Amino acid sequence: MDRVSLAPRRVGDVEPGGVTTRIRAVWIPGWRRRIVERMSTPPPPLTRRGLAVLGLAYFLTTFLFASANVAVPDVARRLSASPAEQTLILAAFSATFATALILFGRLGDNRGRRRVFAAGLIAVGVTSVAAGFAPDVTSLIVLRAVQGVGAAAFTPQVLSTVQATTSGEARRRAIAVIAATAGLGFCGGQVLGGALLAWDPAGLGWRTVWWSAAVIALVAAAAVGAVPDTRAERRLPLDYRGTALLTVALLALLVGLSLGGTLGWPPVSWLLLAVAVAAGTAFWSAQRRAEAAGRAPMLPPSVFAHRPIRVGLLMALLFFSGYGALVFEYALVSEHALGMSPVASGVALVPYGAAFVSVSLRQPTIHRRLGARTMPVGAALNAIGLLALAASALAAPQIWAWAVQPALILVGAAQAMQFGPLVGTIMSSVPDRIAGLTGGLISTAQQAAFALGVATLGTGYTALAGGMSARHAFALILLVHTGIAVAFALCARSLRPHERASSDDGVRTAAEVTAAAVRSRR
Repeated sequence: MDRVSLAPRRVGDVEPGGVTTRIRAVWIPGWRRRIVERMSTPPPPLTRRGLAVLGLAYFLTTFLFASANVAVPDVARRLSASPAEQTLILAAFSATFATALILFGRLGDNRGRRRVFAAGLIAVGVTSVAAGFAPDVTSLIVLRAVQGVGAAAFTPQVLSTVQATTSGEARRRAIAVIAATAGLGFCGGQVLGGALLAWDPAGLGWRTVWWSAAVIALVAAAAVGAVPDTRAERRLPLDYRGTALLTVALLALLVGLSLGGTLGWPPVSWLLLAVAVAAGTAFWSAQRRAEAAGRAPMLPPSVFAHRPIRVGLLMALLFFSGYGALVFEYALVSEHALGMSPVASGVALVPYGAAFVSVSLRQPTIHRRLGARTMPVGAALNAIGLLALAASALAAPQIWAWAVQPALILVGAAQAMQFGPLVGTIMSSVPDRIAGLTGGLISTAQQAAFALGVATLGTGYTALAGGMSARHAFALILLVHTGIAVAFALCARSLRPHERASSDDGVRTAAEVTAAAVRSRR
């Protein structure tokens, strides 16, 4: 906001001259001043090449998670990692990733999203190379933590750049592509990671998995010039106190859930969860006080005044907790109980991922036919698919991988009908100036939900498997997944039709705001 001592003018008037300004509020005390909002020149539209780079980056995000899950057993064998250390190899990345997402979302809004995007990709590339050379488990855990920070830098810039540079049908297509690349990254991590471990060139094993991630990151970084450079209209100061409190809360939550789910809830996991609750409460109180005082908090509580954001984030927690737990449980059944190799287990999920990708790419067409019913219909189909998966999971071990394929394909297609519109619902409900913050908030909810799903549903599965066959335990836990899908459908139905329109233009782009200001000029 700039202070310009000029005569009072009508709210909405446009300042003549070189810089476009729009009067947001008029306040005329004794020294006669007014407050204006400067509108930057609208960014260039997102090209196909730019969208491809953003999609490759989003592919890398899910690839890093999926490939690490495949690689950790080989790390344990070659570096003699204990169960706790194996958990920390995964949790170090997810904890720092989730912790830093909102911070880097704000930094992208302030400093320029392309700059932060490129820095994050380079950081992931360098740390992935270094992780491949890690001599012991401790150094690998540290490098994974740094890798998570790098991924947190580029991930929120993907959705915020899409929001700032697209609208209407173009935005729907872009979000569909981003959703498809997320599914591709998951499948690619499972299949490529497993293939590299099976091939095992030069006996390097798990190291090649991280080097493959480095190649993807550096290729995307080299092409970053195709991404439009955008930033928020106003630079907001960083909230260092809020950042520190949120860091403590999320680190304690994610590490506590990860250790608890893996090690049977030792006292340290409960202590970490108590720290998470205390730090989270202090964080929220600090954010409310900061906003009431007129400062710029890290996560403005007023953001949650938008009902689509509140309901959308709840739906994100439901969706991602079920999704993360399902993949985890499938790996336990297929690899540990039925003796499938990592490659065979990953290949068996390819049809599931292909269905997700295919339906994601057709999302604009589906939206034109179903409109606001897309998410409820997708959730209903997901529930049907999960029930079918529970029934087919009871097949004999010899045909198990093939028997579950029809149900898995239906689940993958249905989840694509939920994921893309869910992201569009949340992103279209916020102004462009906090698009990066909101993109970080979505990804943070995603990571917290992954950890929560594995810690609760995954632990439930292992408890059931202790008293019955793995296939019967999997079938029973899928009934809980079905309940989660029904809860998602009810939340989607509770949104008003215009609130759940897939990727709708609930928020105008900078160009549209400028045009509206020009029309109001007299």
